[in-house]
Amino acid sequence: MNAIKTLKPLTRAFITSLMCSLPLLGVSSVHATAASDTNAPLKVTLTPSDPTWQLAINNKLLGPTEVLIEPTERGFARQVQPLLQAGNYSEVAALFKNRDMNQDSTALNLLRAQVLLSIKDFDKAEAAYLACLKASPSLIQAHQGLSLLYMQQANYNKAQTHLVRTIELGQADAQSYAQLAYIHVQHNQPWSAVAAYRQALMLAPETSQYQQGLLFALIESGDLNQANALLKELLNKNPDNAELWLQRAQIALQLEQNKNALAAIEVALKLNPKDTSNQLLAAQLHLSQGSSERAVTLLKQGLKHAGKKQQTAVINTTMQTLGWLVSQQQWGLAKELIHSAKRFTKQLPRDEQAQFSVYNAQLAIQQGNTNGAIKSLNSALKINPNLGDALLSLASIYRNKNQLTQAKLMYVRAQALPDYQLSAWLGLSQVAIDSKDYPDALKHLKKALQANPQRQDLITNIRALENIVRQEG
Repeated sequence: MNAIKTLKPLTRAFITSLMCSLPLLGVSSVHATAASDTNAPLKVTLTPSDPTWQLAINNKLLGPTEVLIEPTERGFARQVQPLLQAGNYSEVAALFKNRDMNQDSTALNLLRAQVLLSIKDFDKAEAAYLACLKASPSLIQAHQGLSLLYMQQANYNKAQTHLVRTIELGQADAQSYAQLAYIHVQHNQPWSAVAAYRQALMLAPETSQYQQGLLFALIESGDLNQANALLKELLNKNPDNAELWLQRAQIALQLEQNKNALAAIEVALKLNPKDTSNQLLAAQLHLSQGSSERAVTLLKQGLKHAGKKQQTAVINTTMQTLGWLVSQQQWGLAKELIHSAKRFTKQLPRDEQAQFSVYNAQLAIQQGNTNGAIKSLNSALKINPNLGDALLSLASIYRNKNQLTQAKLMYVRAQALPDYQLSAWLGLSQVAIDSKDYPDALKHLKKALQANPQRQDLITNIRALENIVRQEG
């Protein structure tokens, strides 16, 4: 008895030292990941708005400088003329069904192709255009029509071939250059897109669609000075254009001016308050700038208004933010976000459902609701039995409740997971000390040091335990 009494102070000191080396509730491994995800480089994801390229259907069945219809086709021409003028292209297409394309003139096949393209009957329109080019390889309107057709199918390689041929044949108008620029954007060739948009703007300088296309291409090419100059001009003319403010944010992000980016995105949000993508980006920026309250407010709005297509992105950002808030012990904000996100938990992948339960448990612990924490952690482990954070958290709770058998079981399960072995061995050592099984505590502590020789702080504890074991022996 006297020997044990003399050992008690040393044992308590050792317990205190060992406790300091244990990660509280397994929080550190989860939140390091969440924080790094939140601090990842942010980027405004912008795509050039899809323009509406105009197709001019020749209601006069082509002029004298182009291919001409045959005299035998003039009756059909007179029949379809009023339908063309009224824009009843489906009726015209129905009348063409009764005619053999191989017997019609190039002029009539060109009209057929234009009509079919206007009603998006792409396969038949393509066949008609190709028939025109077989008969007349340099027919500008056929090349132009095919370029439009292939662009609507997102077949940009074929579209570019016919568009370049159109320009070579003399149809070098603003729309042709703008189409070519758009194709270069789709091919991730921003410098070529810049050159083509500039050509288009030389011919049509006030066309906002081309100006915004040039702005997008300048940003993508990294010519931020030129982009900024153009952007100022466009914003002076259109201060209520949300997309322009987003492009200002994108430039600021590329220049690592996060505060300026955030200010621009907030303006875009005022112009379009329910834009979920902007809410998410603003939330992440606010988080990186330390404005956690605003970040949570935006995420709650995103959770409330997100459509089905956006819910995955909202939930992912919410999970990352929760990890950050918990790691920073901002429990009030974490509670708000957990409450708003609860109704979406069933839509999460199973692993993330389990992680959400861990966050819920950590909040419950802070609120002193141990039973609620145990319930949430068991729910997490039911979904994912190998969730190390939940195992360590549950083990810590059981140990604090002096339920050492249950605590040991959780640590034993955690030690089978490579990322959690060190914490598990330290936990098993502590449980063994609480049970006064000092040889077992020493065994686990030596395992921890052998696997992590950089933890020189463990040597002092090992020596203290060795002294205790020798004295007991």
